[in-house]
Amino acid sequence: MLLENNLYPQDSRVRREAESLVAAGHCVEVIAPRGRGQPARERVNGVEVRRFRAFTSARPGPLPLLLEYLVAWVALHRAAVIRLLRGSTVLHLHNPPDFLFGAGALFRVARRSVIFDHHDLGPELVEAKFGPGPLVRLAQVSERLTFAVATHVLAANESHAEIACARGHMPPERVTVVRNGPPREWTTLPVQSRAGSLSQLRLAYVGSIADQDGVDDIAEILALLKHRSPALDVHLTVVGDGDARPALETALAEWGVSEDVTITGWVTPDRVRALIQEADICVDPAPPTTLNQRSTMIKLTEYLALGKPTVAYDLLEARRTAAGAARLVEPGDPAAFADQIATLAEDSDQRAELSQRAHERGRELTWDRSERALLETYATISDQR
Repeated sequence: MLLENNLYPQDSRVRREAESLVAAGHCVEVIAPRGRGQPARERVNGVEVRRFRAFTSARPGPLPLLLEYLVAWVALHRAAVIRLLRGSTVLHLHNPPDFLFGAGALFRVARRSVIFDHHDLGPELVEAKFGPGPLVRLAQVSERLTFAVATHVLAANESHAEIACARGHMPPERVTVVRNGPPREWTTLPVQSRAGSLSQLRLAYVGSIADQDGVDDIAEILALLKHRSPALDVHLTVVGDGDARPALETALAEWGVSEDVTITGWVTPDRVRALIQEADICVDPAPPTTLNQRSTMIKLTEYLALGKPTVAYDLLEARRTAAGAARLVEPGDPAAFADQIATLAEDSDQRAELSQRAHERGRELTWDRSERALLETYATISDQR
């Protein structure tokens, strides 16, 4: 497995896939960037992990990102060649970015299998970060080449599967939806909720703090909520981190809600679960971009699995994922978002009903269901070379 855009085992999708494959009898090695305090070599729950020294920069913009990608490209392609010579039978590519098609081509020439694990829509992600232009066109070419070398595609949701077939020209039988999802054990935990109209409201947001996630918009939502319900004592816990954290902190200060927000940074999976459980209502303010319309946020499946009343914008994949188990409001309307939070805070019955529906839907989205699809794919890819 080749991974560039996240650390291991912090990337929950990659970790769950790798550990599921090990449990099924596969030998799995993950090549990933090396984070602060991480060893270069490690064995984690049966998964062999090799880490390369990545280029990092505090400066935003395309040039530092291109330098990061260049260093990673060299390290990951070198690792792929070495593993090919040592007899690896499957190369499992995780995006973004879609720049590992060269390694995939080498494996295909050697009559080995190549899995393209389609986490994110590369061209849409580049456009969300940098706007339209030559970088988007480069991302489109890279995505097409990655699809071209793939034996099989693992799509994160139905939208990604549709794109793999339409834009990637993959036959439907070579595309499998493997959703992100929390462990099944999460759905067996008792739902933590408080009865009555709430005078103190605990909100939670889980995930990356990135431009495309719209987290800085939560500042306006909080300000509108406080204006609508002055007697309501609101506190938001942001569980995560990312390069847009300074923008979020600036927005919180501008809207006068900095003291109402705690940013934890990245925490362990157990701590993520505990912080979600402590919340009265969970939120996902992802804006209605093309990228977000077709992306499934794992935070939403985690909220549902723990039976949390959730408010989010009405995006295509949010609608498909929640299936009526969350309050979805008109995209781009922070006032409506704040109104829904306030309504749920005031009405215990509505919270209880939404919590029950969320818990039921969450049982359909757990990792064990996706694991079966993953293992079935690995059982058949040798016939697709």
